[in-house]
Amino acid sequence: MRLDLILTALLIAGFLAACSGADDHGHDHGDGGHSHGTDSHDHGADSHNHGEDEHDHGDDEHAHGGGVVVTDFTELTELFVEFPPFAVDRDSPFAAHFTRLADFTPIGEGQATVRLAGGGAPEETFTAGPSPVRGIFRPVVRPRHAVIRDVSVILQSGDLVSVHQLGRYEVFTTALAADASLPADETGGDLIPFSKEQQWQVDFATAEVREGVLFRSIRASAALEPAPGGDARVTAQTAGIVLSSGAGFPQIGDLVESGEVIAMIAPALAGERDAPGLLADRDGARAAFNVARAEYERDSALFEAGAVARNRVEQAEASLQTERARLNAAQARLDGTGGESGVAIRAPVSGRIARMDVGPGSYVEAGEPLFRIVDLSRIRLVAQLAEIDAPRLGQPQGAWFTLPGDSRSHDLADYAARLVAAGGAVDPVRRTVPVIFEFENTAGFAAGTLVNARVRTADRFEGAIIPVSAIVDEAGQSVVFVMADGENWRRQPVRISVRDGDLVGVSSGLEPGERVVTEGAYLVHLAASGPAEAGHGHAH
Repeated sequence: MRLDLILTALLIAGFLAACSGADDHGHDHGDGGHSHGTDSHDHGADSHNHGEDEHDHGDDEHAHGGGVVVTDFTELTELFVEFPPFAVDRDSPFAAHFTRLADFTPIGEGQATVRLAGGGAPEETFTAGPSPVRGIFRPVVRPRHAVIRDVSVILQSGDLVSVHQLGRYEVFTTALAADASLPADETGGDLIPFSKEQQWQVDFATAEVREGVLFRSIRASAALEPAPGGDARVTAQTAGIVLSSGAGFPQIGDLVESGEVIAMIAPALAGERDAPGLLADRDGARAAFNVARAEYERDSALFEAGAVARNRVEQAEASLQTERARLNAAQARLDGTGGESGVAIRAPVSGRIARMDVGPGSYVEAGEPLFRIVDLSRIRLVAQLAEIDAPRLGQPQGAWFTLPGDSRSHDLADYAARLVAAGGAVDPVRRTVPVIFEFENTAGFAAGTLVNARVRTADRFEGAIIPVSAIVDEAGQSVVFVMADGENWRRQPVRISVRDGDLVGVSSGLEPGERVVTEGAYLVHLAASGPAEAGHGHAH
């Protein structure tokens, strides 16, 4: 068995053992612990008669032998609360567990207020700050009016304000009548306890089962490729030595702009002369020209003085013209190389250096490859569908893919993808049909990556939808864990009809509005093998 699974199992066992005590949270749920039912209960006709004012506690609340249990959600927080039924002038301590839905962590700052309103009596409020156990607030309610009350719990924590409406509850005249109002414990033995304290110590999350539409898809091999015009091969314009530009020699991954000089080539001209040799030729020709000019000027002065014959001046003039021609030719050859550095190599497109075929000092022939520059601002998913699957494609509805070694899916709908081409012809060698999407590469995918793709067909699924992370494979059977209340879960086999990215469509086993574990489902699976009484023997 893998070491990490053994450690996880030991961790769960430790949590369950810790929950089997009676002092964890400060108030007891009864001698045998509490049991949370899977269904909501009406505190009227099911247990006692309130007459015309019989009240309803809603879909997410129920009672057990130790009191009332409610699980309620707002957009920001989850409240799991337990409290005894109300009686006039009797303390009803609340154990209010608050979880931040953004990251499913406990909320440990601020204050919680229980508000009793309605029934023709003055409003009553009872407030408490956080308890020593982070995430739990313990306001104590002591009602004064024997009426039916609308009960709410308000959490204020910094800028966060969250109001949980718990429903309508009767305030009884005596404690005996209040305790007698609770129905018999109807909880079955199939619930799996996993307390808030356990949830808060691990990666844990839940999600509501929603009704929606998914599309069935076809598996395809695929690759991520640059969009047309975004892949440039830079070749040598002339034979010579590759040199660094003033900015330094480029490296793989460097970002370059279109037209930017990224390297130089010192051409190898006739006689295998390179730029430094041409520079030396130019400087030598210039020196010879200066000597010839000085001789001409001296002989001309001597001729004017009658010290030398005319032919000597003519010979000096001829030598000067010869050296001038040589200097001009040397300068022209040097100018033809782009100056002292050589022929400039410029980036034809903006992008990143994806490949280097040369290094500084390399000798290249004209036409040899130097660099590959790739513009990855837009990229294409080029999928190849098997010929046998092509008739099922219809009009593609999008695609999603996973990278090698990573189970997370990437949906092209998140990258503003557009369909470029679908089908058209079967590749005679591979017997595949191409489907191409182009999209904004905001995630920075690497060009050339081979991916596992699914192309959505026009075949729709409508029904219950949950994240794929909620599914646990139990010996080939797909199972989810459905919330009975904030601390108890029901194992539910499901039938998966379709997977679409990170979502699955469930054809049986779930109903919209139920809530399932989406992160930490395997930990609940491990908790199912623990002692059945562990989830309800602890005290909140």
